Amino acid sequence: MGVLQLSLERVSLMKNLKLLAAAIAALGICTSASAALVSTGSAFACDAHSTEMTSAAGYVDCSGSWSGNNSNQATDVNSQIFTDFGLTVLGGPTGITATSVAGDPTLTFTAQTGVFVISLKAGDAFSLYEFDATTIAGGISSIDYDTLGVGFFKGREHYGQGLSHADLYTVDQNLGIGNPPAVPEPANAALLLMGLGGMFILRRRMVK
Repeated sequence: MGVLQLSLERVSLMKNLKLLAAAIAALGICTSASAALVSTGSAFACDAHSTEMTSAAGYVDCSGSWSGNNSNQATDVNSQIFTDFGLTVLGGPTGITATSVAGDPTLTFTAQTGVFVISLKAGDAFSLYEFDATTIAGGISSIDYDTLGVGFFKGREHYGQGLSHADLYTVDQNLGIGNPPAVPEPANAALLLMGLGGMFILRRRMVK
């Protein structure tokens, strides 16, 4: 193989590597953008109207409200819980029973003695609420709720939409320790494998 031909092969290899890197980066950006939850806007902030949830014993923080259903956005919800609360989800969502106790809408569930997250879904949105029961004797097994921090009937801010469902998420109790949930990227993995294969073929051609 002549020196000129070898030089051209190397130039071609470098160009292909740059194109491959650009393609992988672009795909990564597109995938990340599509994975995020969609906010319903500041008018429906989780703590702007929710008097029951945000004043309940053990309440720490909230996130949302978010468009859609938490049940079919599991990976994104787990990532949002890590981003907003610094918590790694270990289990859930687990359905919570919603009842009426002494006329008050109440969520009842197995007593929690550590940190946990509750999701309320109403209408076409949901909000996430963080609670810490570590200093509460006997833990937390029920919470009075409303859905004003999820959404409300247009023009009627004191009337929340009916609860669709409530879920509980258990989290790693090593607070502040852990990694954000991995988001499966099958398309990225396939592209990377194709790129490595192409690099191998080009390298073999170059050294012949």
